[in-house]
Amino acid sequence: MEIASTAIGVVGLASLYSACIGTLDAISSAARYGINREILQTKIEVERIRLMVWGESIGLSEIDFQRPDKNTNEDDLAVLDESFQRTALRTAVAGLLTCFANTFEDVEELQKRYGISPRRETERQENASAIAGKPTREMLLGTFQKTYSRFQERTIAVQKETTPFKRAMWAVTDEGKFQALLAELRAINDSLASLLPAIRNKTRVNMRTQIMQSNDVHQLQSLVTAADDMTDLVAETASLRLEMLSVNGQNVAQRPPSRVVHLAPPQTHIPEAPLTSPRSPSPSPKSVVQALIAAVPPVGPSASPSRLDAPPAPSKLYDDTGALIIHRVYHKPNSLACFSWLSGLGDVSELSEDQPVSDSVFDLQFVSSAISGIADKLFEVDVSADRKHAGWSPGSTSLFGFARETTYWKAVAETGEKENPGWHRVRNISVRSDFVAARWKESVEEGLGEDFTDRKGYDKVVELIGPTEFTWIDSEEGFKLRHQIRDLLAALSTSILPSLENSSIGLIAYREKLDPHPPFTFVDFLRQMLVAREAMLRIQHTSKQWYGGVTVRVLLDIVAADLWARNMHIKLDSMYEAPKELRHQQLDGMIRFVDEMHWPYANEIREAANSLRRAQTRDIGVSVHLSEWISGIILPGARFQLSFLAAFYSLSPTLRSSPLTSDVQLRHGDYGIVYPESSYWHFRSVLGKVLAPLSLRSETENVRTKCLGGWVGPCPSPSLPQSTFGIVVSLSSHPSPFVSLESDSSKSNAAQTVNPTLTSMQGHGAEWILPTPPKLSSDTVALQTVRLSKVPGVGTGANNATPYQVRLDFRLAQSRTFTTLTLYTNSIFVAAPPCRGTHRVDPRSAGHYTFNELGVEDLARIPKKGGGAGEAIVVVNATGSAASEVFARAWCCHA
Repeated sequence: MEIASTAIGVVGLASLYSACIGTLDAISSAARYGINREILQTKIEVERIRLMVWGESIGLSEIDFQRPDKNTNEDDLAVLDESFQRTALRTAVAGLLTCFANTFEDVEELQKRYGISPRRETERQENASAIAGKPTREMLLGTFQKTYSRFQERTIAVQKETTPFKRAMWAVTDEGKFQALLAELRAINDSLASLLPAIRNKTRVNMRTQIMQSNDVHQLQSLVTAADDMTDLVAETASLRLEMLSVNGQNVAQRPPSRVVHLAPPQTHIPEAPLTSPRSPSPSPKSVVQALIAAVPPVGPSASPSRLDAPPAPSKLYDDTGALIIHRVYHKPNSLACFSWLSGLGDVSELSEDQPVSDSVFDLQFVSSAISGIADKLFEVDVSADRKHAGWSPGSTSLFGFARETTYWKAVAETGEKENPGWHRVRNISVRSDFVAARWKESVEEGLGEDFTDRKGYDKVVELIGPTEFTWIDSEEGFKLRHQIRDLLAALSTSILPSLENSSIGLIAYREKLDPHPPFTFVDFLRQMLVAREAMLRIQHTSKQWYGGVTVRVLLDIVAADLWARNMHIKLDSMYEAPKELRHQQLDGMIRFVDEMHWPYANEIREAANSLRRAQTRDIGVSVHLSEWISGIILPGARFQLSFLAAFYSLSPTLRSSPLTSDVQLRHGDYGIVYPESSYWHFRSVLGKVLAPLSLRSETENVRTKCLGGWVGPCPSPSLPQSTFGIVVSLSSHPSPFVSLESDSSKSNAAQTVNPTLTSMQGHGAEWILPTPPKLSSDTVALQTVRLSKVPGVGTGANNATPYQVRLDFRLAQSRTFTTLTLYTNSIFVAAPPCRGTHRVDPRSAGHYTFNELGVEDLARIPKKGGGAGEAIVVVNATGSAASEVFARAWCCHA
């Protein structure tokens, strides 16, 4: 098996890591017996904590290094971070940790080179009273209590392993030489961090969070005083926390329980929403625009009442309860993640990233919650399959969606479209159709069963796919659940069935009806669904979150099996069909869609759908796309929107005569459908995002535009030739430029925290002021026309639709002028969760940021983003009308 070839033993690496933690504990003890002992010990403890948190982030702290069996198994690999799965990286880490451990093997060299020597008995007695009751581990306990507590048992175990260095009682005799040792330890930690950028960022977030939750002023001040560089993460964060805790004429240690203060980390470039009261009047919610625009949201989505709703009176205590905190990190290489929480409140309704769908039938466009926990690889290539993608404002993304979009477009820019691997397709053991049907029924109705054991599960897997190719020394090892999952995932990857990445459930399930000489049968399809379901049931049965064989192909099979199990019921004649209630629900949802979206020829679709509702099951003869829709087995993600359209196109005689042809890149989402009197745009297209706010217009404005089922429409038509029955149009735009975390942290212009003096630590609470949001705008804008023009020389090949450039014409009421904006960039508009209540800002910190408030009339005088704004953060006051926000979004895409 794969683990047998692993050159670096994970258990040995965990043991080496633990030994390094124990060695740092001994060095910290030595620092307690010397000149400036508190500063030196703080420096050592900081490096020790860095190593502890790094190991915790990577998963080494979860591995039992004392067990008798030192061989690496799949459980060991499962707890390791995915970025640490490669043997080459583990080899490099082992080399650094070995270098660290070797430093302390030569006791004589330690005394000469690093200025430490064994303590004399008189020194032990003299220092005993000074350090009594203060074990080394409690040096920074008040600040890093969580880390110390998680490592308590491991530290005790390591201390039992004696070495010549640990047996001696050491003291620092030459501070200059000891500083050289500190520098080397810091360099090793820095090297470990640089090997794994994803782990480095997780470590930074962990340490920053613990510091910002600390109320121990003495320990925070020690962290600041011991720092060699105030731009260091630990010192900078501790300094900022001290400023937050400072009060006038009061003992800081008597403050209320700790709260996480709102900290904009150096690597984060996501702008904050303007701070407003949740009860401020506003006609409708607006959106927050990534990087350059923040259309002011006076009302957040469903903000809960709070005692902070009213502007607080001047207070000597800074209360940040309910403040929004955002962290942006790479949880694995090239895969961004955004995390948010409200200070002091934990998990609250405001942070929900799951936006409710307007109609339950459109829940099918997302991967179910039962599968989404293992579907990261699918979401990285198909962001629209993630129900957490959409933000609360039309045409926006959530923080989660922003991270998905960033990951997707970075991958597209770096590698282009990935080719599918050339799997060797094999035919597994022959199974009877009645056996597959019986096993499928049992799997759907009973799951794994109440009396499930590893041995019973193994026997069922062998019946389904045959025996494993591995031979185990320990006969019981082969029965374990993880090996069953591995074998099932391998069977899915090597099936004779085509991948659902380029097909659909209906086209594969009904292949025998569509092809007189099919390469596979319905039994083969049902067996594939059974294997996928059995694998998913076992994954849900374990606590393990990662399996190496979960590819996009496998995930789509698991999604298909879930849909088939939920919606296709087995009949007495071994046939499968959707229940009557589901068919009616799907047809009713289709009727509501075409009516609300004012789709052309909606009357024909409505009449045909009502006829289907009245028809008997045996009399229903429909297209594959329509069958998938009414049976609830349409695949989620990028293909959902066009597959749904193909379903109701088949119901209209007029539209059916001119079927849609799509040569667009579905996963990019930058396309739409144009008719003579209206147009409809994919919700991820540049035009869909820009025009989505039109759906916010009040009923008195005779609103027609809706955001429904992944479509935005009806919108003004660009009146293209040959669009009588609808044509699919691909748009030409480039994705937003993204700045890496490394660039953010090294070039950030964010406020720099200074070393707090005694004076600055006693700041006045009255100095904290409430920022004033822009007033409601009176600017009015009208969208006049949507124009599309072909981009010459691009996309003229057989497999690509000719892309069109978008231009929007606006009329500005106040200046009585017309402005045209060309949409060059498919910008991302982020709708961040709201704060709960209002929060004050220190004017000394606010002074580091420059805001440039512009109305829509001002935007018209700036030719492109950034022009005239310099380095300022542009805040666009788009509160005048829905069309004002359309204009603001178009301006953001005009670059």
